[in-house]
Amino acid sequence: MIAGLLSLLIITSIILFAFREGIEFYKSPSQLIAEDLDKNLKLRVGGLVKEETHIMNGIENEFIITDNKNEVKVIYIGVLPDLFAEGRGVIVKGRFNGKLFAADEVLAKHDEKYMPRELQKTLDKDPNYQK
Repeated sequence: MIAGLLSLLIITSIILFAFREGIEFYKSPSQLIAEDLDKNLKLRVGGLVKEETHIMNGIENEFIITDNKNEVKVIYIGVLPDLFAEGRGVIVKGRFNGKLFAADEVLAKHDEKYMPRELQKTLDKDPNYQK
């Protein structure tokens, strides 16, 4: 029984070690700031895009995400998703160097009231539709 448990422990350790590069930890801005993290660790950070902080210069984007307690400045080079907007939820994937979060990917979140743009345009033309 001890040999079986030891084997299971060793196999689990090997699997976790092999996949550690692919594991992404989810953090809030407060958790990110509070912890001393490895700069090469892949992370996902979620929060709200702070109002009046989005600066776009071509495809280079700079904005701040917050959990209403702490804030993290994010740099992202690429095209932002259509649902990205200030005051809305967002998840960014990338690396944190202690002061700045370098995002590789930005995922915009929507609430339960989300409706595709095409459907919204169609419904807006209907005089019986109530918002």
